[in-house]
Amino acid sequence: MPMSESNLSSLVVRAQTGDRAAYDDIVLRFQDMAVGYASALLGDFHLAEDAAQEAFVGAWTELPRLHEPAAFPGWFKRIVFMRCSRVLRKRQPVAIEHVAAIEHAAAETLVAAQSLATVGSLVTADPGEELESRDEKTRVMAAIGRLPDEERMSVLLFYISTYSHREVGSFLGLSASTVNNRLRSARKRLRKEMLKMAEREIPGQAPSRDDRFAQRIASLLQPDDLKTERYQYGIEAVDGHQAWALFCASGAGDLARVSAMLDRDPRLVNAQYWYQFPIHMAVREGHAEVVQLLLQAGADPGQSRYTYNSWDKLLDISQERGFNSVQALLEAAMRERFGYDPAFEELADAIKSRDQARVEVVLAARANLIHASDALGNGPLHWAVITRQNDLVDIFVARGADLEARRADGQTPLLVSLNGDYWFRSRDLPTEAPKDTWVITRHLLACGAEYALSVACAAGDENRVDAVLASNPVLARTLDAGRRSPLAYAAGRGHTQIVEKLLDLGADPNLPEENAPRGGALFGACSGNHIETAKLLLERGADPNAEVDSSGSCLTTVEYNHGTDGHRMQAMLHEYGAVTPPFAMVDDSELERAVREGGAVVSHPQFLHELMGRNNAELINVFLENTPDVGDLFRLTDIWGGNYPSDPDMIRTLAGHGLDLCRANWIGRTFLHGCAEKGDVAAARAFLELGADIDAIELEYGGTPLAAAARSGKAEMVRFLLDQGADPTVPAESVWAQPLYGAEKEGHGDVAALLRQPTPRPA
Repeated sequence: MPMSESNLSSLVVRAQTGDRAAYDDIVLRFQDMAVGYASALLGDFHLAEDAAQEAFVGAWTELPRLHEPAAFPGWFKRIVFMRCSRVLRKRQPVAIEHVAAIEHAAAETLVAAQSLATVGSLVTADPGEELESRDEKTRVMAAIGRLPDEERMSVLLFYISTYSHREVGSFLGLSASTVNNRLRSARKRLRKEMLKMAEREIPGQAPSRDDRFAQRIASLLQPDDLKTERYQYGIEAVDGHQAWALFCASGAGDLARVSAMLDRDPRLVNAQYWYQFPIHMAVREGHAEVVQLLLQAGADPGQSRYTYNSWDKLLDISQERGFNSVQALLEAAMRERFGYDPAFEELADAIKSRDQARVEVVLAARANLIHASDALGNGPLHWAVITRQNDLVDIFVARGADLEARRADGQTPLLVSLNGDYWFRSRDLPTEAPKDTWVITRHLLACGAEYALSVACAAGDENRVDAVLASNPVLARTLDAGRRSPLAYAAGRGHTQIVEKLLDLGADPNLPEENAPRGGALFGACSGNHIETAKLLLERGADPNAEVDSSGSCLTTVEYNHGTDGHRMQAMLHEYGAVTPPFAMVDDSELERAVREGGAVVSHPQFLHELMGRNNAELINVFLENTPDVGDLFRLTDIWGGNYPSDPDMIRTLAGHGLDLCRANWIGRTFLHGCAEKGDVAAARAFLELGADIDAIELEYGGTPLAAAARSGKAEMVRFLLDQGADPTVPAESVWAQPLYGAEKEGHGDVAALLRQPTPRPA
């Protein structure tokens, strides 16, 4: 059914904002066109389907960058062409200007490839009919392959589906009359009988013959973790489909769609995926109005786990990319929420230097800094606590510092004294700093900090716990300002009686809390090797396989902290169903045994990450031999952590089993980006030989693999990628994402010198 230009533009605009249904419609509309064009280039309908599939996935990632929706057909044709060019010339990328040469070479391939009939052949009951059908397909495609390039393209695109002359022309960049003339000329060249055969056989290769092709595309776009109506990463569960749509709409700058989605479910504003929120997408693309709307709706980057991707990084992005309006919005929100002031860095430096005299001088000159903070919301008291300086606590309290001030992640100075800081740890302290953090906690309480339930649970103060819970029993199952549970504080210190009180009042040991989607209480008890506490929690239903982000599982934390003294705890955990996670199987033979047995280990989210990181060919072969549906595993939306297969032979083996080497993760990062950062030339060579996109752009830094290598100072890799045809000017519209900028920013002078040299482009 023909589609008007306005209807197509409307679909494209909707798809740019993350509307999956709209993109599904685009796939259905262009799937036959893409496969027809790819088959004309590759001479093989099977390869054409694979190339078209990759093109649709790539187009989805790049769609927000398409400035003119009506230009989608020609823009998409170029993407299909680039996918096909990698198949035809795997060793070096082909410039767009050489489409005609590739199309002519493909014509010769079509004539020579008499095996086309074996691909997608119709299965019939009569073997004789099947052979006749295959022979007919072979003769049809050979005849079409002998047509002049321009006629062959028009014939394949016209006959594969019900496209009009105008639609074929729009895709090829031709007028409808030109397409009509080329078809007329082709019909004259083809004998009447052959023309009828073409009309009969070509549509049989169209993806639209069933819904298999479209379903494959749809399954590859959205991160697998988000393909659920109950997605749990932060504290609250949200609809993963809607969360992903908001990420996409925010990145596309679709103010109306973002507003409508937040009206339906305001919680989506803080849907978190890999430490990031929808506001990260909007900030990276410079969409100030969307950033403003998200902030007004309560966007809180401070909730990023471990403040790993918090306000400070968003502010850096807006400054580096010259998004002045976005920067102003962020700074205003930070001032309002936790008193951010860039001038505070001088006071923070004095505190970290343990220079009390300098602290006094800074405050004498800027008294208002006593109420200010850094980009993570750490004020004077937070820094005094982090650096364990009670004398500075006294000075700041005397000057009016707020003992209950909350930093970006919600923690007060008192909570920081219990939980520490991710970025500044005990290893950063001088030897004279107190080793016992309770010295700081007790001092804050003496200064008047609120003696909250969290602190009482951690201290094992049953009288205070009883008093607080008597006045408000609901607090037993309520997270504190830092999104941690009273149960976790008590369990982590082995206060079993308090744990029992809390459980009796309805505390859930599996309640999602900060960094712990299945609760932190049992993990804390295991970290301290508190057997009785852990036993009680397990009896009350605690998940023995609960993990804490980047800190391991209940089994691994007791092993790490207590060694052989933790064997009794581990045995108990195993009795309740704990499974050793793959990252804890340090011996490859142990992981191999688990693979042969199958089950929980192979389905663990970290399994593929671990498998790739081992780089053990024998282990990977065992996995391939013993794991059914391995192709489905290799089509996960996300690339597994930072690991990639680095042995060239194993890369080829995995590619043969369905590992898509061009596949980017949700943020656009590919395997080639990974090995470029590490300077792994041998792996990069194998990836490129197998068709990896040398100029793939990821969204976090906005750069190519060449930019990743330059930013990491990998001169040999930079030289290699340049020799292979990597374009140092990509992306042309974003200087801050280009390789030279990254090399200069990180101080890699040798790499910058390489990038300044004139680079000949492939002929």
